Amino acid sequence: MSVLPDHAAEFDSRGLPIDRVGIKDLRYPVQILDRSNGMQSTVANMGLYVALPHHFKGTHMSRFVEILNEVRGELTFRTMPNILEAIQRRLEADDAWLEMDFPYFMAKHAPVSGAESLMEYHGRFVGHRKGDRADYTLGVTVPVKSLCPCSKAVSDYGAHNQRSLVSVDIRADDFVWLEDLVEAVESCASAPLYALLKREDEKFVTEQAYDNPKFVEDLVRDCVIALKALPGVNWLHVSAENQESIHNHAAYAEIEWTRGEDPTLGAAVAPASEGPSFSDWVRGQRQARSVSQKGLAEALGVSGSYLSRVESGEKALSSDALERLAALWGLDPANVRLRAGIVPADLLARIARDPEGFRRWAE
Repeated sequence: MSVLPDHAAEFDSRGLPIDRVGIKDLRYPVQILDRSNGMQSTVANMGLYVALPHHFKGTHMSRFVEILNEVRGELTFRTMPNILEAIQRRLEADDAWLEMDFPYFMAKHAPVSGAESLMEYHGRFVGHRKGDRADYTLGVTVPVKSLCPCSKAVSDYGAHNQRSLVSVDIRADDFVWLEDLVEAVESCASAPLYALLKREDEKFVTEQAYDNPKFVEDLVRDCVIALKALPGVNWLHVSAENQESIHNHAAYAEIEWTRGEDPTLGAAVAPASEGPSFSDWVRGQRQARSVSQKGLAEALGVSGSYLSRVESGEKALSSDALERLAALWGLDPANVRLRAGIVPADLLARIARDPEGFRRWAE
């Protein structure tokens, strides 16, 4: 049999390298590491690419599929380096990419009834190897519930809410479970979503969201704070899209964060070591005590919408309300007032007598 021509290996005279060339939208069975069950079988949408030097006419597309067939089974961060090295070697390329998007299921229990169901999320792995240096990202898109703080503050009845899609991608020095990302995002929403809810669960989730209103800006900021606390995370990108229920548009926000650079903390915001703001402290203390926003508002003698604006930093509590808060939680009233930014008159007098000494002590 005569040798068949290999046009892809021919010389190209146009002098234009191609940034990425390969195959995409290849559906392929894969196994993903599962925190609860060890492994989870799913079907990924794959993309495999190389950078093509200017003097090559084309690349050998069939070799991408051959490489996948040789490594059937587990496709995770642990096997990505071997696959990328094989792509570089077999296609004689300096740059190689592997991308995969896949449905991923987590068992969830309804918050009151405990009814179990499988909740679907969309995960992704991206690997890029250039020479002997590699870069990997792990990502997931998480649907959650968000409730508008403004709608709650201005409405006599309820507040508009919507499904939000939060997309997260991270780079990390340590292994991070996909479940860790999902749980971090869900903890930052007004409420998580479930595949199965009974009536008692619907009541719980509805009230949970009402007690925890979030703008799309709140959602991305809180997600960054939660995700960057995961072990080894050194870079992340978070975006959130609120599929608005009363507007003919979606609300959108995104943040990219790199360890060592912190765009979530501006110059006017106190570092984390100096403690949370008063609004964050009230919300955190209330949630730690499992008290609803409505219940605390009634105990303090304010409306639920007013307390919502206190917890968002828009409003302040009166001196009387601060006294009731301290008594309710068994705290020193003076400390509560100081947290709220109110300095007692006797302390102000002492500061006035020795301002230089106070500044030296405070600094």
